[in-house]
Amino acid sequence: MMIAAREGLAGLTIGRLARDLAMSKSGLFAHFRSKRALEIATINEARQVFVRQVLSPAAANKGIFQLWLLCDSWLAHVERKVFAGGYFFTGAFFECAERSGPVEDEMNRMALEWWATLRTAVEEAQERKEISSSVDSRRISFDLNGILMSAYWTYLVEKEVGVFREARMAILAKLEGLATPRIPASAFKSENTWKEYLKAEPGNKKMPRSIFGGLAATKPVPSPIPPSIPSSSAPPLKKSQSIFRSLARLTKPRQ
Repeated sequence: MMIAAREGLAGLTIGRLARDLAMSKSGLFAHFRSKRALEIATINEARQVFVRQVLSPAAANKGIFQLWLLCDSWLAHVERKVFAGGYFFTGAFFECAERSGPVEDEMNRMALEWWATLRTAVEEAQERKEISSSVDSRRISFDLNGILMSAYWTYLVEKEVGVFREARMAILAKLEGLATPRIPASAFKSENTWKEYLKAEPGNKKMPRSIFGGLAATKPVPSPIPPSIPSSSAPPLKKSQSIFRSLARLTKPRQ
């Protein structure tokens, strides 16, 4: 899985894996039988990791709390470099989205599972009268996923961890713009006040320690992808903050 995360499925072969594991190629071939089977097994393992790191921490909660945890967990798994490279959920999706076949279908199924989970959380928050039901749930989940992907892409280019805080603030601004009067406006004052509000709400389960407490204690793992050397003629990269300020401006303030 780590090979695929760094180099894509194209870099994953039975011969390469046998060499890295110091095993015989024939032994691995007897287990997987084909490169396709190896690729599908790798995707399934990546899915299990994603479920444990992102979907499961949010599953015990409902509504806007679950929606926040899904987005926060997604950012946290990128921050901690759960996958060794940027292939899964970025390169893999674009590589497979317009193709058909067993491998491509597995990758697309993983993406659909994430989108469906995000949209379901939006709909539950609407049913609980926590966010406005006048906005289509598909559009809300689309906007939130867009913020997450923008953060990931920006981080891959800029290598600045501050982008994750900016992304969380953009998500919080989006939720504030959608929230009903049931949630006090003071809860959205900062990320800390938002977390305190969620902790104090009756019925909310305990916040996952790995999300809210473990990130500061986690040492960053050096990226296996070396930063690109910018051309002297290329324009300088814009700071990521401008990206998320623009996203925040798209969110209408609460009336």
